[in-house]
Amino acid sequence: MAVSGKGSRGSGKMTSEALEALGSARLARLVLAQAERDAVFARAVRMELAAKDDSGALAHEIDKRLKAIRRSRGLVEWDKAPALARELDQLRETIMGPLADHSLSQAVDSMRLFLSLAEPVFERSDDSSGSLGEIFRQGGADLGQLWCQADTPNVELLAGDILVLVDGDGYGVFDDLPEAASPALGQKGRAALRGMLLERQAAKTGNDRRQFDYKVGWLLPKLADLDGDVDAYIATVDPDRRNPLLNAQVAARLIAHGRAVEALDWIDAPVERRHNERALAELKLRAFEALGRRDDVQAQRKTIFDRWLDGQVLRDWLRALPDFEDVAAERQALDQAMAYDRATSVLAFLVAWPDLKRAGRLARERLEELEARAYDVLRPAAEALAQADPGGATLLYRRLVAGVLDRASSKYYPYVARDFAAAAALSDRIAGDTDIVSHEDWLADLRKVHGRKIGFWNQVAGKFG
Repeated sequence: MAVSGKGSRGSGKMTSEALEALGSARLARLVLAQAERDAVFARAVRMELAAKDDSGALAHEIDKRLKAIRRSRGLVEWDKAPALARELDQLRETIMGPLADHSLSQAVDSMRLFLSLAEPVFERSDDSSGSLGEIFRQGGADLGQLWCQADTPNVELLAGDILVLVDGDGYGVFDDLPEAASPALGQKGRAALRGMLLERQAAKTGNDRRQFDYKVGWLLPKLADLDGDVDAYIATVDPDRRNPLLNAQVAARLIAHGRAVEALDWIDAPVERRHNERALAELKLRAFEALGRRDDVQAQRKTIFDRWLDGQVLRDWLRALPDFEDVAAERQALDQAMAYDRATSVLAFLVAWPDLKRAGRLARERLEELEARAYDVLRPAAEALAQADPGGATLLYRRLVAGVLDRASSKYYPYVARDFAAAAALSDRIAGDTDIVSHEDWLADLRKVHGRKIGFWNQVAGKFG
């Protein structure tokens, strides 16, 4: 009896059990064959063999390779960067894994050597993908983790090491190091680091001070957050409260620490430029909620809805109204939304609410105000309206098509060809709608204006003809 080909084949799925079943000799041959083809894989195998013997041999292999990479002067083009990134990540993982398991002190030394490669590697590499940067930043956080696992008898020395590394960092490699090393520093070490920063900062003036603040000044608010010290954080920002972004950051921390009254002072401070108004408005709402000021909470919710058409805030506002008042209040709020100055935002809000009746009416009354490039709003809105209001849906699909054709954006032709087809599919259902131009008349006008855009018509004919 013949055995079918399908039944004779294994799953081919690579699991630990399946690989072990191959036997050590066969696996060894496969590893050797792959190592001959892949230099990065070959070096990873040598690392594993070195780890099998002792930590000194493994550390030697790692450091030897790291020094070779650091000595290299050849340019790494964008297409070669992934291979370098892969090797660097393998080295980083080997330091954090096998080497750290054997010797934390050697792992710390090797990770510092690894991180010293950042500048020379960046200078000769095209890291347009950002992969090299991510690996070195992870290495910076890994160093902090290794310090936490190792004994740290002198936290002042550790604080000094961190400051030196951050101060000499031109690529953001050590952005995550202070937080990762925070448990090793402890409160005493963080206080020592803060003291060093303030002492050096006080000794600098003019451009030197500005450069210092730019490079390492971010450590001061970071340390304040790590200690949960709001006042220390406030001491790092503009005392005149002129920056709305910083004001919002201070207010958020004050609210989180039960100091909502103070937060309101920061939120309401006069600022030089009106930025971050939405965030400040939401923080003000949180402050009122924390203080239990119900009337102020309701007024702030209504303010946020009136300004930004926030559906969730409107629901919260309606829910807090006295019984039997919410229905009329909702109707009034939705009528008010119809007059909002940004029609596309209104459409998104009405579809999400949902109020498809008003959404269809908006499509008819304010079609030309809708942003034709707002595909993420108009297309889902048209899909939502297709059953409830085919006329409104048709207008939205036509708006999408005309917007692309008017701009002659040929790369979007495949997408609006689908919108064209969706509008055509609704043609029978709009036949009795006197407010909507028939599909045939619309198509005739479209061909008259855009008949030479062959790419679009080919898409229509090819996909839907």
